[in-house]
Order: sequence, then C-alpha cells, then structure tokens
Amino acid sequence: MEQQIRIRFDDHRFWLLSIAGLLMAFNWYFVEYNLVCLIYWFAALSVTWKRCNDYNFESDIFSTIIGLILIFWLLFRGLIADNHTDVIARMYPLFSVAAILFLSTRASKIFQYWHEILIVSLTGIPWEHIFAILSLTAKISVLDAKIARLLLWYIGFDVYQQDNLVVLPTGSIQIAGACSSFNLLGLMWQSCLVIYLCIALTKNQQFLLWLWATVIALGVNSIRLCLMALLIANDQQAAFDYWHGSSGAEIFTTIAILLLALTYWLLVENKPNFLSNI
Repeated sequence: MEQQIRIRFDDHRFWLLSIAGLLMAFNWYFVEYNLVCLIYWFAALSVTWKRCNDYNFESDIFSTIIGLILIFWLLFRGLIADNHTDVIARMYPLFSVAAILFLSTRASKIFQYWHEILIVSLTGIPWEHIFAILSLTAKISVLDAKIARLLLWYIGFDVYQQDNLVVLPTGSIQIAGACSSFNLLGLMWQSCLVIYLCIALTKNQQFLLWLWATVIALGVNSIRLCLMALLIANDQQAAFDYWHGSSGAEIFTTIAILLLALTYWLLVENKPNFLSNI
C-alpha cells in the first residue's frame, strides 16, 4: 500500500493535476468564475483523462521554464493588479491552460491539446463585447420583447410591444443589456460546443442540440421578462429587483442548463424523434 502511494505521488501527472487545481482556484477568485466555468474546466480535464494514453507527456527544459514563467506572472499580476475586469484578466484562463500544457509537453506538441485549449478559452469570451461590436444586442432585445409580448398576450393580458418595450396597462419594462437573452444565448452555445468537443455526436444530433439550446435560451429568458413585467405592473418593486438582479438571473440560468442537459439526454438515449417532432 505504501509503495502504491509513493508511485502515485511520484507520477508527474499527479503534480500536473495539482497545479491545474491551484490555477482553477486562482481563476475562481480573480476572474469571478461561476459554476458553469468550473464545469468547463472539469470537461477539459475529462478530455485529457480519456485521451491520456494518446498524449505525449514529455516536456523539456525550455517548455518547463515557459510554463513556470506564465504561472509566476499570473500570480504576480493577480496580486498587484487593481483591475481584474480588463481584457488581460479575461484571458487568465487561456494563460493558465497554456502554463499547464508547457509543463506537461514540448512546445511543438502543444496543439495536440487543442480540445482542452478551446474548452477553457470559452470561459473568457466577452460575449457582451462581441454582440455589441456586431450590433446584435439591440436586435436580440427587440426579439425578446416580441416573444415576451406574445407569451403575455397568449395567457390573456392586454399588452403591446414597441421596439424593446413591453407595455402593460399599469406598467412597462425596457429590455436592454443583461436583461436580454444574449448572455444566456452565449452560455448555451458555449455549452453545446463543449459537448461537441467531449462527446461524439452525429451531425443531426449536433444540429438538434444547437437548435434546442437556442430555443431554451430565448424561451427561458422571455419567461423571466414576463415575470418582471407583471411584477412592475402590480407595483411589486422589491420582487422585481430580486428577479432583475444576479440572484434571480442565476435561477433561470440554472433552469436553462438543466433543460439543455435533458435535451442532451434525450438525444444520446436514441430519442431524437421526440425532439424533432415537437
């Protein structure tokens, strides 16, 4: 038993896993990670674990020095920087995974880990800036308003929509920024990509998963918008502030993730006809 423990601790893969855990903790603290980001890290680690027999875990002195420099630079910048919301801070996850890879293999073999690099880099994508550059935020807000108006009208409320405004007789909400679906859409699409990289799916399954991820994001966020519109119309400001804030948004995000997981389960359980016939 003692011999087995000694061998395990002498294995360089144990130390790489330990360093990965420390860097995950670093990113959790400085990049303001949420649970989904940690899931992406574990997904990357699971890909490495499944393919470890295909990888070449043989680093050299040059690659090891680069990896150590990156780790010390991350720690140093994390301690002295006042702003952890800039572009460089958003790239901490990518620098972290690069450091681990330089410690684990030669520089010339880095791109054998392209699955892991891509999965972890997803945690640092600034979707809000990308959508703003592409001028998609306003269009998505209008689409959200249309869907919310349709839902409220369907259940019997006197409601109309003008651009990104949803108007009830006794109150209205304006959909913009974090209230729109763009954050949830980005999260759903990222999650689909992670699933594609981790698990082999057919082209039809990939398309259905992406399609339902989009429907889930728009539908779940529209239900949240309907709830907020009704709270404003009934002068429930405290309840509105809760569901408008991060705590309320996280509940709906969790619901969306669970629905995506259910969709994936239906696909892998050979029940695509159930999804495609809805």
